[in-house]
Amino acid sequence: MSSRDDRPGNAGAGGEEQLFDDIREFLSAQSVDRIYDDLLAAYGHAREIVDRELRDIDEFQRMLRALERLVDEVLGTDFTPEQRVKIGEAFYLYGLAHYTLMHHALAGHDDDDEDDDEEAARPLVIYDIWFPRDIAIERADDGVYMHISDGRIDLSVYVGDGPNERGALVDLVDHWGYAAANTGPFDRDDEPAGTVPMLTIEIDYNGSELVNAEDHVDVLFFDDNGEPIVRMHVRAGDLRAIVDELQAAERDDPL
Repeated sequence: MSSRDDRPGNAGAGGEEQLFDDIREFLSAQSVDRIYDDLLAAYGHAREIVDRELRDIDEFQRMLRALERLVDEVLGTDFTPEQRVKIGEAFYLYGLAHYTLMHHALAGHDDDDEDDDEEAARPLVIYDIWFPRDIAIERADDGVYMHISDGRIDLSVYVGDGPNERGALVDLVDHWGYAAANTGPFDRDDEPAGTVPMLTIEIDYNGSELVNAEDHVDVLFFDDNGEPIVRMHVRAGDLRAIVDELQAAERDDPL
């Protein structure tokens, strides 16, 4: 494994400056009406995700309680309990909407640069993992590994010193949200398609990329050189299970 500080995905100050430059450029090109229209649409989409996927989850309720405390800290305690609850949830929905809006806007900005050479920009996929059956988190001496297996291929992804060290959990939550909102119903096969000898692949986590599909999503994992090495065909329920494993690891043994 390469050391954490040597990985290209570990962006330093220069990477942050570029991100903020991109955000400033995006915002400077938008009118107030355009920002409002886009944000309103993203806010509505965020509310749909919360109502469908998060409303009854304990972690979400804890987040809302924390936001209500933040309202008291920042705005004072002159609100009724009902107002405080509503403001706290509005903060959460705004954050989710803004994250989604900026993520898609910057992704679209990058796509524009690649239009001239679409073939060259197409990722090389070496191995496929279909719908994973076994998911586990391993805490090793050098950090945390996420293991995903479909019975044919076992993928071991180094995600850093903590489950959320380099954005693995954030990436997967984003992918799960998209899959839950945009993929259709499915019938799970009892056996994985094809007969492929068991393979084990170990990579450093350096980000992931979502590929659109109809009844599932394809998630590309990148190695420590930023090269796509594994495509995981995954359902929304499988992504949710992976997210749950990572969140459980943080709750059980926070670093």
